[in-house]
Amino acid sequence: MSVWVTGDVHGSIDIGKLSGRRWPEGKGLTRDDLLVVCGDFGMPWDGSNEERYWLDWLAGRPWTTLFVDGNHECFPYLADLPVTERWGGRVQVYPEWPSIVHLMRGEVYQLGDLRVFAMGGASSHDKEWRVEGWSWFPEELPSFEELERGEKNLDAVGWDVDLVVSHCCSSRMLPAALGAAGVGGGREGRDRLNEWFDALEDRLSYRQWYFGHYHADERLDERHCLIYRDIVRVG
Repeated sequence: MSVWVTGDVHGSIDIGKLSGRRWPEGKGLTRDDLLVVCGDFGMPWDGSNEERYWLDWLAGRPWTTLFVDGNHECFPYLADLPVTERWGGRVQVYPEWPSIVHLMRGEVYQLGDLRVFAMGGASSHDKEWRVEGWSWFPEELPSFEELERGEKNLDAVGWDVDLVVSHCCSSRMLPAALGAAGVGGGREGRDRLNEWFDALEDRLSYRQWYFGHYHADERLDERHCLIYRDIVRVG
């Protein structure tokens, strides 16, 4: 088993990075190999033929695709998916596309030799141009119960993991992430998830933290990696 990580897919918009031409390593993988998307997977949303085409295409790739949710997801669809357990944590498997799996918020997974903590969610900075209940959802940020579940699951493993995968980052990493994205200060304000991640930084023992959301590829320091179009092997 190998584990790979990449950033936002945004439905059909950025899925091309997973093609054999742009990621030739993917052609040699098997169903036991895992590709983790750091949020904004973005499908399905409206059930269009285009979406189904790309979901069929992705399900036909040789690996298994995992994702944490971002802010640009159809949360009513995710809420209706059945919950099961895989790799030691709760997951939601797409019934029509069983090689596509949602890693649920606050879960700890054993992916081969890697103990992985997953926490999806982020704030949309463009809500004023979106429609609540259609193009953005209040569920984009984790609930108190989801954060509490994450803490309980980390309690069970002694607050010691190899890898953290999320969509956004801690408040302390926000300036560096925005700088890498060329945004500058002010466009993205801190929210309760950024602040919760700050508390996680102080308490959690981990080797690497990968996150998306800010649309750039940059290793911010020896442990934090902002990822978008890159696809990297972990471990």
